[in-house]
Order: sequence, then C-alpha cells, then structure tokens
Amino acid sequence: MDAFSIVPLGSEHLPAASELLAQRQVRLRSARPELPAAFGEESACLPLLNRLHEQDGAYGVVALGSGSRALGYLIGAPRTEEVWGRACWSPIEGHALAAGVDVEVIRDLYATWAEHFVQRGYFRQYVHAPADDPELQAAWFRTGFGQMQAHATLEIPADVRQPSDMPFSIRRATPDDVEALGPILPLIALALIRAPAFAITPPERFEAFRADYAEHIADGEARYWLAEEQGRVLGLVAFEEAEPGPMVPEAATEMVVAMTRPSARQRGVARALIETGWADALARGQRWAVTDWRTASLPTHRSWVALGYLPTHYRLHRHIDERIAWADGRGVASAD
Repeated sequence: MDAFSIVPLGSEHLPAASELLAQRQVRLRSARPELPAAFGEESACLPLLNRLHEQDGAYGVVALGSGSRALGYLIGAPRTEEVWGRACWSPIEGHALAAGVDVEVIRDLYATWAEHFVQRGYFRQYVHAPADDPELQAAWFRTGFGQMQAHATLEIPADVRQPSDMPFSIRRATPDDVEALGPILPLIALALIRAPAFAITPPERFEAFRADYAEHIADGEARYWLAEEQGRVLGLVAFEEAEPGPMVPEAATEMVVAMTRPSARQRGVARALIETGWADALARGQRWAVTDWRTASLPTHRSWVALGYLPTHYRLHRHIDERIAWADGRGVASAD
C-alpha cells in the first residue's frame, strides 16, 4: 500500500471528496443502472457533502497520497436521540475511496475518525456501505462493524394492478380509521423487539402510536392503504415519495409502513396491500419502489427479499465498550 497521510477534512477538500463520490456512483451504476446518473457528477455531490460538513459537530478526515491526491474520505456528525442514544452517524455519501485504492485505507480513515468521536463520548457509531462493494463491506466487518439495516429497491412491475376478487377490501385510510387501526399499530415495534433483532421501543412510545399515526395520515404526505374484512382491519401499508439521493432511483416511491394482523397472515393481505400501493404509484408516474428493514428481523428480511427488493446499501453498526474511557492503559509504563 502506497504511503499516504490522514488530515482533517476541511472545506478546501470538499471538491475532491465530491469527485470521489461521483466516481463511486459511476462505478456502482455499472452494476445498478437504476441509481441516478446525476450523482455521477461532482456538481451534484458537492451540495450533499457541504450539508454534511455544515452539521453541528461534523467531523471528517481525508487520506492524501502523492501530490496531495485525495485517496478517500470519511465524514459524519453526532446525534443524540431517544432510541439511538448518543451516537455518531455517517450516511451513504459519508465516505468513498478512489478507484484502485486498497480498501484498507477506509480502516485507517476510520481509526482517526472514531478516535475523535470516542474522545467526546460517542461510543455508538453508524456508517453505510454499498451492497455492491463486498470488499469494502468486509473491511468494515474486520473493524468491528455488523450489518444492521438494509436499504433496497425494486422496479415496480409494469402490469401491476390492485388485486380484485379478494375476501377482504382495500381502501385509503383516513384519520377516522385510527381507532380501528389501534390494535395493529404496535405490530412493527413488537416484531422488532423479538429475537434475534432485539430492537428496542421504549414503553412510552406505544402510548403515542395512535396520535402519531393520526397526524401522519391526516397530513397527506404518505398514502396509507388498509385492508379490512367485516369492519375489522387486517393490515396497513404506507407509501410516500422517496427523498432523492445517490442510492434512490428517480421517480421512486418509498414503503414506510407495512403490517398485517397475525391472524390474517398467509392470506395474501400484505401482498395485496403492497401491490395496491405499487399500482397507485405507477399511475402517478413512479417506476421504482424503495424500502428499508432490520436485517436481523427474520420474517421482515425474508419477506422483502422474497418480494424482490434488492439491497442497494446497508447501515452498519459498532458499539464500542464505554469502559475504554477509563480502561485505556493510562499510568502503565510502556517499553520504548
């Protein structure tokens, strides 16, 4: 591996980092042509990195080779939230390496980046890696990260239609349906709590579900569809316009909610709801569907993969032992 130095990523490095991100997009599109071509240009990537660089507490590093050529970069920012706790995050645009650069460089970049955040008490760390770069993923795994969340896409079948001749009916949900929806609203959280996902939901969040869903259904940003039979709700899905980004195809809809009452499973309820959402999206000019899920949630992972969703990138997670704050070898003499 050729010699390089690692320095803090300043605003003067952002154009070079943007060019690395654009080059990565071009490489990824050779395997995933549905990814937007626009992010193959430095001019489209620079605003993403500018916004990230301007976040409170943001910190980045860049590897510089011969002639101060940028070989790779890594940038992220801290967040403190109810579920995620005190953590630092690097989104999918948060790192890239130049073509042909040894993936080990990302580990050197991470060592400096992580030290910065650990010294500030951020022991939970999240990065994102493209699904179509297994060598890069392996480098992250060698550094203690594990796969946590899949982000995936699917081309909506051109002949998809809302199913008919079903023993249940499907319609758009309204805020008036929230009371009837109440019994199924905790289903996603309860499924994620179970082994082997063990993804927490604080008890007080369950009490807020009805108010949250009533607000979301009423604001019209997402299109909620429910299945019912004799006045009993069987399932619910929601789609909304996907936020643009390097890993999101143009004209995409995002599935943000999908749940089925346990007693109604194996009856085609989920597929009927999803196909209804797809047909609605297709009629509105959207050709692609995206979603994300916890890969450790066995039923969810297997269902969405079987449906045809193909991961574009993964969220990776590392939880550093907090005791490193004091169990750091201080006071122990070292041989020279």
